[in-house]
Amino acid sequence: MAFKDLYNAVQEIDGRVKTGALTVLAIEHSDIKHVIEMWSGQIDPDALRGSYIEGPLGPPVVLGEHEALIALSREMCTAKPHGRYWRRLVYTKELMHVFDTEEEKSDTEAKFDLQIQKFADPTLEMTPQFRSEAKAVWRAMMVLCQEERRQEFVAKIASGDITLDYIAAAIHFPLPYIHYLLQENYTEITAHLVEG
Repeated sequence: MAFKDLYNAVQEIDGRVKTGALTVLAIEHSDIKHVIEMWSGQIDPDALRGSYIEGPLGPPVVLGEHEALIALSREMCTAKPHGRYWRRLVYTKELMHVFDTEEEKSDTEAKFDLQIQKFADPTLEMTPQFRSEAKAVWRAMMVLCQEERRQEFVAKIASGDITLDYIAAAIHFPLPYIHYLLQENYTEITAHLVEG
């Protein structure tokens, strides 16, 4: 079960990659067998856009073994005009946690506390849980925009044929993240995450 398998499968999708297809592929290529998406009015998007929780878990949301809950900020998802773009990126970022190693999971109180402390104090030592957050964001970008399409965007940006707004609209992606797709070292990051 590896992210590499999902990444390679996504490259074969014709057209824009949909989160439903990503969920099916993530289930196929991981130990997770079911994913529930929930929007919550209790999640403040200024503090947290979404979270990933693996079962088993008791009420109010019951999860069995190998089931996962992706909770998203309702305010973020419904914001006009680009809430759906944010929902797409954040949902996919949280979905990428199905590929976390046992060491990277925030599945105990102690591990979760380490992650929260690092968010609060960036000078603290990097934890595996915190690294998994960065990996999940990059993996989400890698599967939401196939490499062939990304290269087309890079060429057209260089020639002045399109704008960043055009790319954001074409792939339904939040504008603030488009520049990451155009980074010079993007393929090096991709190679590291696909093989790592």
